[in-house]
Amino acid sequence: MDTAKISELDQALRKYKNIKYVDAIFTDLCGYIRGKRFPVNEADKIFTDGVLLPFSAFYLDVLGGVTNTLNLGFTDGDPDGVLVPINDTLKIVPWDKKVLQVLISMRSYQEKWGVIKKPAEVDPRNILKKIIKKFDGTGLKPVVAIELEFYLLDKKRNKEGKPVPAKGVSKTNVYGIPDLDIFGRLFDEINENCKKQGIPATTASSEFAAGQYEINLKHTENLLKAADDAALLRRIIKETSAKHGYEATFMAKPFLDETGSGMHLHVSVYDQKGKNIFASPNRYGNSKLKNAIAGLQSNFYDSFPIFIPNQNGYRRIQTRNFVPVNTSWSWNRRDASLRIPAGSKNAKRVEHRAASADANPYLVLSCVLIGIHNGLTNKLKPTNKIDFDNTEGADKHADPEMPRNMDDALNRFQKSKLMKKYLGKEYMELYISTKKGEIEHMSSSFIPVEEYDFYL
Repeated sequence: MDTAKISELDQALRKYKNIKYVDAIFTDLCGYIRGKRFPVNEADKIFTDGVLLPFSAFYLDVLGGVTNTLNLGFTDGDPDGVLVPINDTLKIVPWDKKVLQVLISMRSYQEKWGVIKKPAEVDPRNILKKIIKKFDGTGLKPVVAIELEFYLLDKKRNKEGKPVPAKGVSKTNVYGIPDLDIFGRLFDEINENCKKQGIPATTASSEFAAGQYEINLKHTENLLKAADDAALLRRIIKETSAKHGYEATFMAKPFLDETGSGMHLHVSVYDQKGKNIFASPNRYGNSKLKNAIAGLQSNFYDSFPIFIPNQNGYRRIQTRNFVPVNTSWSWNRRDASLRIPAGSKNAKRVEHRAASADANPYLVLSCVLIGIHNGLTNKLKPTNKIDFDNTEGADKHADPEMPRNMDDALNRFQKSKLMKKYLGKEYMELYISTKKGEIEHMSSSFIPVEEYDFYL
């Protein structure tokens, strides 16, 4: 049990003297951070009794509606579960120093007051925890590093209501240091805020469009914390940017004519002696790495509704755009969907490039681990290798089997026996229902301006 004790609250209140509130927060199905705010004189209840919230808080759609097609939240009377605080996650909120925050995780129910029962799989963090347990007894320990791309925008939109890049950048300047310097104070504060919350942010770089940036997280074998850090890093970037007068967005494709934003996962696997089982002088890796790549191919398309969780994300999937359009793999090629980065043999790993930056990091990492576990345990063999010296490219042609929209992706996901085996039938049904409800909610909420141009 990783439940935090009230002693953590007492220690934090001794360290920070002017705290007025404690935010108990979690990440829902869509990757949004939600929660409750407690006055500091009532915050002890978080640590002694837990936080009562309806299960439906975990499957709200992106507009905040309970619109799932199973009608959960209505037909079941919208019952509460209890969320418990996670140890070592109580941190100061850097942009509002009168507030502490603590991560909470859903349990199914309380048999009697103060007795917490089993983890509820409505919580994406608990789904990840379940997948991690698949590696118990294998002697294998995955290690992951997550990278997040995002855009900095002006808070004021153009006359058409569309976003524009933040003032100060007007052209693509990939890896340009001056583009980082333009927002130097902002990036300095993001870095400091990460330190205050114990988030291991490392390098930052400007990306392939005006106002687009990437921040990387350090690799770790603590997979739950890796996903926690990715979720909280997005919050830090958004809140710190707002303080500086900008809007940060992790939307997958905010501009049709510019590159999209992705979430890239670098994954290796270590044995009980602390050795990377992928380590090899061969640029294309050893048999273990190839097994893992084959496993990632085995659930690549089946996982698309999680990797690319909304229709906007499918706009990002274009040929000749350094995004996945097939299940290709290669060494040191960013046009491959599964990339073996250059580097020392001991740092051999695979970079999974499919996910959108706005995807749920707990569920994305779960799907990547499913693929690796399936590939290693069944010794699968990869296909669709692209030679490094291939001059045609890995992403010239899109695979016709690849889902091209959310409906196709959900249909494939629903039929996947592999995903059902790992995620469980109940969570898959909940995810599909929530996303189908979201699509209906979105389609009936507004009429796009372009629709008037087409049909008026």
